[in-house]
Amino acid sequence: MKYRFWDMSWMEAQEAFRKSDTVIIPVGTLHGHGPTPLSIDSSSVEKLADEVGKRTGMVVMPLIAYGENEKMKLYPGSIAIRPETLERLYTDICRELHRNGIKKIIFLNGHGGNREAIMKAGRNVRELDVIIAIVEWWSIGKKLMPELWPEPKGSYMSELAVAIAIGGKEIADLRGEGYRGEWGSDPTLRNIFGERIRPLGFNDFEYNGAQITIPIDAWEIDIDSPPNVTPDELDELRKRGDEIIKRLAEYIAGFAKEFREVEVPRAP
Repeated sequence: MKYRFWDMSWMEAQEAFRKSDTVIIPVGTLHGHGPTPLSIDSSSVEKLADEVGKRTGMVVMPLIAYGENEKMKLYPGSIAIRPETLERLYTDICRELHRNGIKKIIFLNGHGGNREAIMKAGRNVRELDVIIAIVEWWSIGKKLMPELWPEPKGSYMSELAVAIAIGGKEIADLRGEGYRGEWGSDPTLRNIFGERIRPLGFNDFEYNGAQITIPIDAWEIDIDSPPNVTPDELDELRKRGDEIIKRLAEYIAGFAKEFREVEVPRAP
């Protein structure tokens, strides 16, 4: 049976929804990631959703490529959708899936900024006895596959590895001018608030040993960092990306099968 929703006729969709009350929705966004494509937050979950669909036969919905980008909106190529718009979109999709008999929805989320809108949508549809799960691949990978996340901070190199595994080595932009946007193991940041209020990244700052949040755009504090990647490294990165995708797909497929068997409690 087909598992890609967009390949189905309405009759096949009806059969698929009668067979299982659980679907997978990949959601991402578009913003700067140094030499990695703007689309990595979307292409990663689209690929993983497809691999999970192959392994489980569960219905995979089309990728939602546009997402939250408030803290990255000044980067060229960033497309920022307001969180309230995303909440309404996710809620409407969940409601329509419920109308088709779906009770459980797995969001494969490729961008942390989408999380709050997805959570609000999940709460909005609980009254329909629908339950959602949010699965974020970088969190799983860093926890369960530390050997594939050797960099001390962030997921920047693993994201590049996954992008190369999906799109080929030529997808990496390795020009030498320097990079901004979620790039570098310890990226240099601009002290726009003086020496004592130290930027940690995005909206996070440190003052006298504790963390403070100051909502700004990443472009205001990011400084160009060297790419630290050579063409000779791309073959190994591709192998790393292939292994990341394989192991994540197996883990997420296992969760999806378990989640599919859950009895959804009635909303209070």
